[in-house]
Amino acid sequence: MSVWGTNWLLASGSLLVFLLSPLSAARGDQRSAAIAKLLEVGWSITPQARTAADQQYDEVVRLAGKDTRALEASWLVLMQQRRFDEALKRLDEHLAKEPDDLAALRAKTWIQTVLKNYSAAFLSADRLSTLLASHPPQTKDEQSVHDEVIGFLGRLAGYFGGPISDVINQDERKSLEKKFLDRLPESQRTLFEDARNGVLAKFIEMSDESTDARERAAAAVKAEKQKTLAELQADKEKLDTREKELEDRKTKLNNEFKSELDDIAKLERPLVQQQAQLSARGGILNSDLLGYSSQITLLQAAASQEKNVSRQQQLLAQANSLSLLASRIEADLLAINTLLRGVQVQRAGLQSRRTQAQANTASQIERIDRELADLGKRERRNEGLEKRASRPGTPATSKVRALSTQATALSTYDAFPLEAAKARLLESLR
Repeated sequence: MSVWGTNWLLASGSLLVFLLSPLSAARGDQRSAAIAKLLEVGWSITPQARTAADQQYDEVVRLAGKDTRALEASWLVLMQQRRFDEALKRLDEHLAKEPDDLAALRAKTWIQTVLKNYSAAFLSADRLSTLLASHPPQTKDEQSVHDEVIGFLGRLAGYFGGPISDVINQDERKSLEKKFLDRLPESQRTLFEDARNGVLAKFIEMSDESTDARERAAAAVKAEKQKTLAELQADKEKLDTREKELEDRKTKLNNEFKSELDDIAKLERPLVQQQAQLSARGGILNSDLLGYSSQITLLQAAASQEKNVSRQQQLLAQANSLSLLASRIEADLLAINTLLRGVQVQRAGLQSRRTQAQANTASQIERIDRELADLGKRERRNEGLEKRASRPGTPATSKVRALSTQATALSTYDAFPLEAAKARLLESLR
């Protein structure tokens, strides 16, 4: 190849590098901007921030899918949003590419502990301790990172040995803690032990505070129980008194009603007899009147047929005589019917009085029964309250529950440094 050709190739290559360099830089800026935006829009726990973070992560994958900083930004955002299960998946992707990343492995251990997957957390913590030992710090910055992780492992050991010791196999915990210490240089063991002891001291302090709160709550609950039982006893006495009053009133009403019926029956008995007598007398008179009327009709018919005037006059005279008797019977019957109607009116009045007494008594007894039913409901409710108030044990107050929850939460003793991790990542994107 001629010198001219060689020079042309060199010149072309230089020109290509010159042309591609701004393009690469532009793409790098786009990736950094997309990752930074993910940290910005997702750094909140609102539903809007969750949606925005998911959408922005898709954009980050498109622009910077191979950049481990994209994964780091994602799991940081997911931790900030407390989406720990999803954050673990991104951390595993990150650690598959960067297995020696102390920050990612620390985050994974922290999340597994928060999610109470303690067996997995033991393995991750062991791996983190091994990684520290195999990569001793070479610079001041690396030493600072190592010290942070050692402090984390110390706090984790204290957490396993104190706040959640009831759910952790302590033989395994002691074995793991011995491994941690054996892998550390003598100069750094104090850092580990101080962090561990700090957690235990804080847990003891919070436990004492929780105990004091529980005792105060127990005293308050006891006083409240005594007050409740006293109020229930007073209410029971009132209910018993009122029930007795109502039962006595009910008995009195029934007795008064019976007395009223007896009085009515006493007044009605002679009227019944009188009505029977009048009805019988009226029946006899009606029968006699019917007989006389029949005879009068026959005599008048015979007289109309009789040719003998003398005989005819005799028949008419007999008919007239019977008519006089019939008139007297009619008068007697009218008087009897008048007396009978009077008796019936009196009996109707007594029946109305009986009906009214029955209605009044039934109405009052119905009201009494309703009130007694309401009193029974109150008694059953009070019995339930009394049983609950008499139960042994002290229900935890909200403060006691809050202290208990706080005392067993990992974040009480080791809050993952999300803000610092975010700041370091943003610095690396500049």
